[in-house]
Amino acid sequence: MGSKKKIELIVTGIGVVILIFLIVSHMSIKAGRPVSKTEPYPTTPAIVSVAGEVGSWDSVKWGRDPFLLDASNVKEQGIEDMALNGIVSDKENPYAIINNDVVKLGDKVNDMTVIEINEKSVVLEQDGQKHILELNAY
Repeated sequence: MGSKKKIELIVTGIGVVILIFLIVSHMSIKAGRPVSKTEPYPTTPAIVSVAGEVGSWDSVKWGRDPFLLDASNVKEQGIEDMALNGIVSDKENPYAIINNDVVKLGDKVNDMTVIEINEKSVVLEQDGQKHILELNAY
C-alpha cells in the first residue's frame, strides 16, 4: 500500500472518530444537562411562543376552523357584493370571472343568470331585472 493511501485512511479514520464523538456528546446533552436514563420522555411536547413562554399544544388557542362554514355569517349576496374580476374575450365562447369563479353565458351567479358578456362588462338578469357589472380599469 502506498504512503498516500495510508494517509487517506488515517485522515478518514480520525474524521470518523471525531464525528462519532460529536454525535455521542450531542445526544447526551438535553437543555444543558445530561439525559437521565430513568427520566421519562414528556408525553406532551413543549412549545415556545414568540414571547419565549413555554407551554403545551393543549394550551394553544387556535381560533375558528377555517374549513367550517359558519351559518351565521352566510347571507344572500346581491349585485353590490359581486365583483367582475376579468373577462376572456372569445367571440364564440366568452367567459367572465365573477367573485373569482369562471362563468359563461347561461350560468347562475347568486340567483342571477349571465345573459351577456361584453368586452368590459357582464349583464346579469334576476326576476326580469337586468344588472350590469363593469370591469374595473386600473
